[in-house]
Amino acid sequence: MKEIPADTSVRDLLLKVSPEIAREAILSSGASKELDGTEFSLVVEVSGDTYSYLVKNGTEFDIREADIDAPMVRVKIDRESIEKMIKTNSLDMFLGIQSDLNRSKYNVLRNIKGSFVAELTNDDGSVLSIETIFNNAMEPKAVFKMRTADSIALTRKETNPVNLFMSGAMRIDGDMAFAMSTQPLFT
Repeated sequence: MKEIPADTSVRDLLLKVSPEIAREAILSSGASKELDGTEFSLVVEVSGDTYSYLVKNGTEFDIREADIDAPMVRVKIDRESIEKMIKTNSLDMFLGIQSDLNRSKYNVLRNIKGSFVAELTNDDGSVLSIETIFNNAMEPKAVFKMRTADSIALTRKETNPVNLFMSGAMRIDGDMAFAMSTQPLFT
């Protein structure tokens, strides 16, 4: 993933950097052709500030500092956590879904209902929490617990969810069937 300067503001990350990274990734992967005719909606909530994205055909972004009703994906994170992720260049889990979008993942996102929390433990022992809600459904719910380094390896496709789970590097609490239904988003 592209190196993001440690002094990038949350606002710049969400309004400029993140959409640019996603657009470049989709174009370079060739997924823009297969995403033709799609519409993906995402809301990111950061400690009361809300950013919405409506993405058509994989690369046409309409970005606003406002909420939208019933997005496909809603991500909630506190400002301190996202600032720490920026400073430590560990944004992979946060930016992964939109940067790695293809038709198969788009279809999963359209149909999946539920929510999960990713609890990521940093090397210093601090824990970052990212809540993701799919298609406005809070249930079923799962909590994924892993080290931040493992979440980065997962997002970069250096490992997969099954390997992390089977090795004990990822613990899952909550609805296991729902947790397994999210696997295609990370492979």
